[in-house]
Amino acid sequence: MAITSEWLDEWLKRMEALTSAFIEGFQLAFGYPPGENYVVSVSGASGAGVKEFVGVGGVPEDLVAFYRRVGKVSLPDVGSGFFVHSVGQTVAGVCGDLPTRIVGAREDSVVVFGSDGGGAFFALSATDGATVYRLPPSGVEGGVYTEGALPCEVVASDLAGFLRLLEHELKGGQGLRAS
Repeated sequence: MAITSEWLDEWLKRMEALTSAFIEGFQLAFGYPPGENYVVSVSGASGAGVKEFVGVGGVPEDLVAFYRRVGKVSLPDVGSGFFVHSVGQTVAGVCGDLPTRIVGAREDSVVVFGSDGGGAFFALSATDGATVYRLPPSGVEGGVYTEGALPCEVVASDLAGFLRLLEHELKGGQGLRAS
């Protein structure tokens, strides 16, 4: 599914409401205050940060559309943590700060756009522009991620599926109770 600005606007509304409810109930459920859990929307129809992609090749259109509406996602208290990097971090990654290629049992060119609290990266296939991978901690040299003992895994068939996964995880966190 190609991501549209309307779809993203609706997703943002749901995520902002879910995040607020999650934060409100967190301390009661766990006995300590939550970290900084938030979803940052971008004001303006064009998304000022998207200009950073100018001259950077291989960035899937759905990711550009995402950054026109969303600045950043930080959900450190949901599961092991979910983070969608800012456009600046993503561009820096494409320019060599993060893996741009997977080798091993699976081979693909990727754009890293997020991470979790366990050191794994979330990456979007630059080849098909859709597949979202979770890259567990492993060796990276010269922008090449080499699969280790834990192979990378497909977590969503497209970026919209990944965003629905974040929403699902946040909803699931609403019902958690400290044990």
